[in-house]
Amino acid sequence: MQIKQFSGATIDDVLTQVRAELGEEAVILQTKRVVTGGIGGFFGRAGVEVTAAKGLPADEGERANREAAASVAVAEAPAAPAAGEAPAPPSLDVTDEGDEAEPAEPFARHLDGRLAAAQEAEDLMPPLGAAPASPAATYARAGGGAAAPAPRAPFEPGGEERARAIMQAARAAVRDAHDHAVAPAEAFEVAPGPARRRTPASADLEPVRAELARAGVDERFLEPFLERFELSVVPFLDGAPVREAVRGHLAERLPLARGWKPRAGGHTLAFVGQSGVGKTTAAAGLAARYRAAGLSVALVAAGPGSHDALAAHAHRLDVQLFSARDGAALATLRGTLADRDLVIIDTAGRSCRQADAVAGLGALLGPVRADEVHLVLPLASHLADLGDLQRAFRGAGVNRLTLTKLDETRLAGNLMNVPLRMGSPLAYLSDGVDVPGALAPADGRRIARMLLP
Repeated sequence: MQIKQFSGATIDDVLTQVRAELGEEAVILQTKRVVTGGIGGFFGRAGVEVTAAKGLPADEGERANREAAASVAVAEAPAAPAAGEAPAPPSLDVTDEGDEAEPAEPFARHLDGRLAAAQEAEDLMPPLGAAPASPAATYARAGGGAAAPAPRAPFEPGGEERARAIMQAARAAVRDAHDHAVAPAEAFEVAPGPARRRTPASADLEPVRAELARAGVDERFLEPFLERFELSVVPFLDGAPVREAVRGHLAERLPLARGWKPRAGGHTLAFVGQSGVGKTTAAAGLAARYRAAGLSVALVAAGPGSHDALAAHAHRLDVQLFSARDGAALATLRGTLADRDLVIIDTAGRSCRQADAVAGLGALLGPVRADEVHLVLPLASHLADLGDLQRAFRGAGVNRLTLTKLDETRLAGNLMNVPLRMGSPLAYLSDGVDVPGALAPADGRRIARMLLP
């Protein structure tokens, strides 16, 4: 058996290639639309990709063609049922209307089935800009029936499932584009660009550039940083080691959060983020540190859901724990805790893909007007996901970043990538699950040593 993949601008172009190379008895195994070029699947050139085979037994070839055609067929709407008669279930068979006989050869039958399914799907689509039709209206338009309810197709035009599938496909396309655009750290080779300004120290800077790239610093942030270093620092080195100067410049230029000052009414700090990123560990570790320093601290479990882990930490660390299920209760509780130097709020994890759950954070934390809202992220977070996370948690008032699980990756580049990509300063770092020992304020010198050991 011979299997080969063909591609072209249209289905006709591809099927011509299939006929020419594999003959009239070719079997279509898969057909899909593809986009080549562009950015993240956008502005690319649309085409068709077909996987075909030659040499299958006749019965298997016909079955493969029927299954391939049925895979793109939409439900054929039945005729309107008579009065008192239950509507017949929709058929998934792709048939040709009229008196013409079904094509005898498998290749032609498969092609006709594909075209019929595509035409039927197009006929069922609402006009551009029109309001999405209800399932019953779509059913009536397809089959001529009246208001009889019809089974809902999984991806009915205008339906919620179809919209969600399109969004998921778009996110996957962006991730794929990012993976192809940014090479893995092991294979990352940095070559000076033709427009780069050259200085006597540029040759000494190339090994540093390569080392930062291997550490995982994204080129979008690495190149502007090094260009500014060449212009503002190199002319004043006077023979000092370039690598040490880069490390010092990096420590000074990283966006880091400033400390806070005690004030009347106390300081309020909240942790938000997805599940399993270490929010509760960070909240408990911070409370333990400040309590050991002699400040009066309160831990608050905010929102619905289980807070058993936080309760266990609070009991072990002898830190008083409170709970508030909604924004109003949290605002009232915060008023009663005005005598505390620091109030730390922990929230349950929320996925950035669950818009309603994340939107609830704004209603929960808004009445409190927290001084700091920390988005907690593991150090190994994928850069392609940061845009989704930033948009999702923006309504919670995020103004700080806490990076956790530093011990779970050997690439420290995100210590530079994440604050620059998110536009918020780093506040705390955590390199494990030990409470409180794992948590520490973000320190530029420590980060610079991690990037350039």
